[in-house]
Amino acid sequence: MRVTRSSSKASGSSSNPSRRRRGPRPSGCALPRSGRPDRPGGFEGREERDRPARLAPRRNTDGEALALREQGRSYAAIARTLGLKRATDARAAFLRALRAAPEDERKLIAGREFQRLDQLEVRIRTRDAAAPDKLERRLEALAALRRGLD
Repeated sequence: MRVTRSSSKASGSSSNPSRRRRGPRPSGCALPRSGRPDRPGGFEGREERDRPARLAPRRNTDGEALALREQGRSYAAIARTLGLKRATDARAAFLRALRAAPEDERKLIAGREFQRLDQLEVRIRTRDAAAPDKLERRLEALAALRRGLD
């Protein structure tokens, strides 16, 4: 039987990647861009030329959220209407508009919102009476909605 010795070259290498940090990778291509600077679109990339123009951002999202909530829309419906990602974004817009309103108007709007939340509490208590865990969780969320109006 023949025994082989480990080579110093073989024992120094590994198929496992090195654990030490690598330096930053060079970005992009080193070749010059095609086109001329005096031509429209000469130096911009194809993606930039073919991309549709962005829509102008909404200017009064907060005011629109307030108006929609005053119409009785849910925060989820307001978010869909205004193109917001989440219902919590719609609620934040409503609260910003509420805080920006004059004092007397703010009190009226907050009063109407408290009435809506009171009606929601009645519906929650009726619907979830048989599921105490769910009832408790929803009532806690409702209390958080009320706290934001203070």
